[in-house]
Amino acid sequence: MIIDKHFSKIIKYKTMRKTIFFTFMLFSTIAFAQVGINTENPKQVFHVDGSKDNPNTGMPNSAQQMNDVVITSSGQVGIGTITPGAKLDVSGNINVNTNSTGNASSINFYENSSNGTNSVSLKAPSNLGTDRSIILPSNTPSNGFVLKTNDLGATEWGPVNPASATLASISLSNASSGSTSITNGGTNGTTVNQRFFQKFDNTVTDPNNRFDVSTGTYTVSQSGIYLITAYIMPNAAPNRNEMGFYYPVNLEIRKNCGGNPSAGTNIMDNATIRWATPGQSILRYSVVVTGMVSLSAGDTLNTVIYLNGTNAFGSSNEGISYPSNFTYANISDFKALFSVTAL
Repeated sequence: MIIDKHFSKIIKYKTMRKTIFFTFMLFSTIAFAQVGINTENPKQVFHVDGSKDNPNTGMPNSAQQMNDVVITSSGQVGIGTITPGAKLDVSGNINVNTNSTGNASSINFYENSSNGTNSVSLKAPSNLGTDRSIILPSNTPSNGFVLKTNDLGATEWGPVNPASATLASISLSNASSGSTSITNGGTNGTTVNQRFFQKFDNTVTDPNNRFDVSTGTYTVSQSGIYLITAYIMPNAAPNRNEMGFYYPVNLEIRKNCGGNPSAGTNIMDNATIRWATPGQSILRYSVVVTGMVSLSAGDTLNTVIYLNGTNAFGSSNEGISYPSNFTYANISDFKALFSVTAL
């Protein structure tokens, strides 16, 4: 009987201690409004440390948070992050598996509740031969653009009607932007071999801001077939204008020059030969280039002037000849055009 009383006291003591412990835990939970599982250092209302690797004080680092799940006081759920910024904030990949009937998985987006309960659904195909990825575009969409993809699943925003949406051209009415002086000395046998960029100072139309007017550079936004048209119609004022004096002028469209008019790839060109007329100090000519090419996103295009030839004798009536000082496109009435259209 004495043993029973002693045992009863022990039971009552342990029961009381458990009651006090749970009362303390309940008080702590109510007081601090935080519950931690596998952690003594909860950071939100509910905090589960899956790997039990969080520190006892301070904030867990990003690697330690990767196995955590939290619920904030505002009802936001974080998985892999203890500071969710939305109703559901996941740090890492998300899988949406098939439902209980085995159908392909989907995600639904609903309209405003005031308008009804209709939704837009993103759904996986019912049959896939292999895993596929769709990579969202990095370029900014413009009005009327649609989402396009290549064979690797990378997407970009492109126009519904590229021919009208990507037309861009620039022209020049002030020759000073394209002036270039060529000095070769004017002696017999002197070789002229010079390339220089055709510059522009006025945008005619460029809805997608693909032209850098200061350098005359067009940057391709999307891979495809492009129609290119360029022409120059400058005046030239050589200081020697003898009978039989003439010079060739070549207009090139070069791809990916990288700031060097002789670099990159010459994708199309055209040339003209201008004869001097005695007694006329100004020569007028035009060169036109046009054609279709296949271009890749990120390619750059420039118009380049190319002068190449050898001076003949000063009194010669034959042969290629350049003046000692030849100023290209340095007076008014100079015109140029560079137009690129996606087909």
